[in-house]
Amino acid sequence: MISRRGLSLSLVTLAFSSISLAQSISTTIHHQYQSPRAMGMGDAFVAVANDYTAIFYNPAGLARREDGQINLSMSYAATPGAKDFYDEYKVIEDNAALSETDKQTQYLELIQRHYGDVFSVRVSPLEAAWVRPNWGVALIPLDVSVEMAMHQQVGPTLNATVYADTTLGLAYADDLKGFDHGRFSWGITGKFVNRGFFSKPISATDLAASDEIVRKEDLLEGYTIDADIGVLWTPELPDEGFWSVLRLARPTFGAVVRNVGEMGFGQSMKLVNKENTSTDRPEKLYRVYDLGSRWEYPSAWIFGGRGVLDVRDLGHPDFNWRKGIHAGLEFDWTVSSWWKGHYRFGLNGADFRMWTAGLSAELGIFNLDLVTYANDVGTRNTPIESRVYATRLNLDF
Repeated sequence: MISRRGLSLSLVTLAFSSISLAQSISTTIHHQYQSPRAMGMGDAFVAVANDYTAIFYNPAGLARREDGQINLSMSYAATPGAKDFYDEYKVIEDNAALSETDKQTQYLELIQRHYGDVFSVRVSPLEAAWVRPNWGVALIPLDVSVEMAMHQQVGPTLNATVYADTTLGLAYADDLKGFDHGRFSWGITGKFVNRGFFSKPISATDLAASDEIVRKEDLLEGYTIDADIGVLWTPELPDEGFWSVLRLARPTFGAVVRNVGEMGFGQSMKLVNKENTSTDRPEKLYRVYDLGSRWEYPSAWIFGGRGVLDVRDLGHPDFNWRKGIHAGLEFDWTVSSWWKGHYRFGLNGADFRMWTAGLSAELGIFNLDLVTYANDVGTRNTPIESRVYATRLNLDF
């Protein structure tokens, strides 16, 4: 006979196993958070992580902060053709003289004109972060990513993928006491993420039947609580011999395990789609492993900087070595504490076409970030570049 306790456990297991998790039809590796500074140097930031973005890139970096920072920002990123495509779509949608059949025909022609194109937009209207030595907190009320890819499948289709995230992160970090081989720091970020998600092919018939490409009511929704764990190691190198040369570069090595629990979005608070009654849940946050290194070069006059090399997203279903290698350079210049900036270059993936470049200009509490980078939206065997331009406006206190 089955005990009452055993029956209860069986019912709970059955309830959770009945929740299906939606998978993205996109082959782009979506990062739950991204920084323009990191993207400018090829998104290689694991062993740098020395500003407020350490909360999400490597929380161990907070153990090495010597002062506090409050950052308020808004950001926007898009491929150049995204607005033109949307304008073409709106011309068809707003033409009241067209029948539904005529709209289907024109949407079909629109998709065919853009075969092979991938358009993306990412908007975060407000981000807030407060970091101090050893700890930090960040709130991102809304981070929306939209990707639209034109494909010839059974028929011409628009493959749309949407992420709408609300994120709260709490981080703590410290140095490992008694470590005799340099400086070893560790950190952990606990994350609450509420996600709205859509990832499906849309036909010309679907476009004609709706007044929007993707409606809020189409989004699956769920929330999860998870954690990232990171470490940084700066080895103590000898003053003499071969190792003394490396000592000048002050190498630092980092590693992060992201989404340790990989729990999935099992429950819904209906923050995005209040009418959603589906038991399907968004694509989960995958457990992945990032490894990184940082090499400083000597400062000269008002200039300094570093080189970085990372391997990211080990363990992700869409990982391959072409997408996983990230490298970059960052050059600092400082005129005074209130007037400084950075130039950056990098490779976002082991493909020389996927170059990145960025700059930051800081004047008092105002900071402007500009960056261009390329997402690899191709399959495992076929690289496809999708060039993105982004900006972030910051207030730093």
